[in-house]
Amino acid sequence: MKIQDIELLLHANRVLASTLDIDLLLKMVLQLAAQVVGAETGSLLLLDEKTNELVFDVALGEAGKELKTIRLKVGEGIAGWVAQENKPLIVNDPTNDPRWAKKADQKTKFVTRSILCVPMVYQDKLLGVVQAINRKDSQGFSEEDQLVLEAFSSQTAVAIQNARLFSSLRQENEKVEMIFSQMTEGAIFCSEDGGVLLSNPIADRLLGLAEGAKSNLWNTLQLFEVNPGMDILRCSKEDVLTFEAKRSEGKTLILSGVRKRILSDRNDIVGHLTIFRDVTAEKKEERMKRDFLSLMSHKLKTPLVAITGYTPMLLEDEDLDKINPFFKKAIKSIHTQGIHLKQLVEKLISFSLIEAEEMKLEKKLHSAKKIIEEVVSGMKTVLEDKKVAVVLDPSLDSLPQLMVDYDKFREILKGLIENAAKFNSKEDKKVIVDSVWESGCAVISVRDNGRGIPPEEFDKIFQKFYQIEESFTGQVEGAG
Repeated sequence: MKIQDIELLLHANRVLASTLDIDLLLKMVLQLAAQVVGAETGSLLLLDEKTNELVFDVALGEAGKELKTIRLKVGEGIAGWVAQENKPLIVNDPTNDPRWAKKADQKTKFVTRSILCVPMVYQDKLLGVVQAINRKDSQGFSEEDQLVLEAFSSQTAVAIQNARLFSSLRQENEKVEMIFSQMTEGAIFCSEDGGVLLSNPIADRLLGLAEGAKSNLWNTLQLFEVNPGMDILRCSKEDVLTFEAKRSEGKTLILSGVRKRILSDRNDIVGHLTIFRDVTAEKKEERMKRDFLSLMSHKLKTPLVAITGYTPMLLEDEDLDKINPFFKKAIKSIHTQGIHLKQLVEKLISFSLIEAEEMKLEKKLHSAKKIIEEVVSGMKTVLEDKKVAVVLDPSLDSLPQLMVDYDKFREILKGLIENAAKFNSKEDKKVIVDSVWESGCAVISVRDNGRGIPPEEFDKIFQKFYQIEESFTGQVEGAG
């Protein structure tokens, strides 16, 4: 190989490394290829994998536009043979070669006197073929020309693959940016140290991120009170972490978000994707509802004290039997419903305290089994009416004393047993209370032999005031 040829190859390599504009790149490389092998013109045909045809992608000279309309099947013509056999080929007299397809010359009125054609392969995959046409001298193409063109072809294959990968990445990036921009929630993709790499308009508006300026999510969130805390948000190794951020100063702004760690194939942290939305109005509405609920519950307690306080005295009056039986029945009904209403109000007050995160637990050591027995004993009338048999498993005997809030623990157990009885449509109703003690933790289970909860309803178990439809439960007693 001549020094001049090597210099052209090096120049072609620099051209390949200088741009990812595939059209410009291929045209320049093909011109250099034609120059180094002393050809009048040249063409590059790419393989269309869907149709298994060769398509003229770049063709030098005036005939280029005409050639781009021609397709050759793999195996057709000299280029098709090279693609099929994956071998280079020199044909210095194509008119006498049975493999030569004349339709290109016929369409372009070009006269082909000699052809040097080599396959273009990347990692054992055929991308197309490169052709040098008509050696400028009368000697025809040589094996040395073939070696040079093969070197160009290898470089071109790498360039095409790189350009395709770049184009694919650019398209994916455009898709991500489009999805980001169309999202109704704020979305930020940031590096591990919090540097914002990509954000959508909602995120920019809510967090005041300056467009085009270097921003850091962790620094921005320092202006907020973050629950469960900034250190946990930044350093937690959980793949998905939910958080709430409330602006410390100025106009109230509350954001509810999810932070997801993005990991590489090697399990290294690439960055974090944070999705959040403005829940300020929702929180305000919830607080107003909670305050109203709490106020009305406390207001209702005053007349209920009178009702539930006086009705027992009336029922104990010795003269009650002398009055009209209807009045006696009415007083009993008022007393029963008053107690029921009092329980509902107490539940509402308890609920409002929980919602306001103001409930305080007074934890002391208690015997879990003793509390469970008290709850079952207190529900004796209800359980008998519903014909429910409650079985206390022997595993409860081995439980040590537990640090619990007595009243709240009783309330929880009562609610579970009550639901187990209420929503069981079988005639032979059974509720089993058992326990497991592991690693210093007690797991107490309340199980029944009813229909159970459908799997699709599991994620709604803790949803406020939710009940499965009546057609499944058979009843809608209670508030959910």
